[in-house]
Amino acid sequence: MTAIIDTDPGIDDAIAILYALRQPDLGIAAMTTVAGNIGLSVTTANALRLAALAGAPTPVHPGAAAPLGREPRPETGIHGNDGLGGVVLPDPDRSAEAESAVDCLARRLTEAPENSVDLFCLAPLTNIANLLTSAPAAAARIRRVIAMGGAVEEPGNMGRAEFNLAHDPEAAAIVLHAGLDLTLIPLDATRQFRADAAYLDRLRACGTLAASTCADLIDAYFVQTAHQAKGAESRPLHDPCVPLFARHPELFRIETRNLQVDHDGALVPGPHPIRVAMGVEADALRARLAEGLGG
Repeated sequence: MTAIIDTDPGIDDAIAILYALRQPDLGIAAMTTVAGNIGLSVTTANALRLAALAGAPTPVHPGAAAPLGREPRPETGIHGNDGLGGVVLPDPDRSAEAESAVDCLARRLTEAPENSVDLFCLAPLTNIANLLTSAPAAAARIRRVIAMGGAVEEPGNMGRAEFNLAHDPEAAAIVLHAGLDLTLIPLDATRQFRADAAYLDRLRACGTLAASTCADLIDAYFVQTAHQAKGAESRPLHDPCVPLFARHPELFRIETRNLQVDHDGALVPGPHPIRVAMGVEADALRARLAEGLGG
């Protein structure tokens, strides 16, 4: 397998990336960055720092700095101004590539055998939409897309919609309506996947830098309120579900729903059959995540 991660790190993106880069069978060939949780310069720098921490020579290609025709709406209230909740990562050991995200995607898809490259999408889908519109022949060679986004039966976390789709609804519509081999992992599944303090202890006991860093990241991701210093569980671990699904699809309950993306980025009934994860085996997923970070 070969995969490219499209990302806007982001606390939960960072956990997903550290997990994925430690799995040789996923074959992470590159990361492409986009503005989402935080601005493009920060998401790109964070991707470079994560590659350095993982000891992976993974090239990072900057992409779209804003949604298609809309203003960015970063989530600094959750992820912090650094995108990582104040968790300090090592300095990058390489610079971002001069080749843009879309040019990287088009080149790698064209050079690789047809239907051999997966896209792991952890962010607003602006880069993927730009690929579809500017290089459709290359996009037709994608093996599959696994994307975190949307809310089917669950309420949204950004008005009626989920953040990744709501940040760039036009891009989401282009991608989700394109007829790609696509599996969407929405809030219906990710809200079932959380961590508690005992799980952080478990990660720290793994003895690897990746696992201890993810424990720190999750610790920064606990829900903070004026009435409780720390909730019993973290916020949902949304983005790690993408590489976990790639390796352990049996731990996800997949359904096909006929949907479309509306103007606000909400998933509503429509003509497009889309595979969506509607549930997870959370205990088993937590075990696989710990094993992958500490193995």
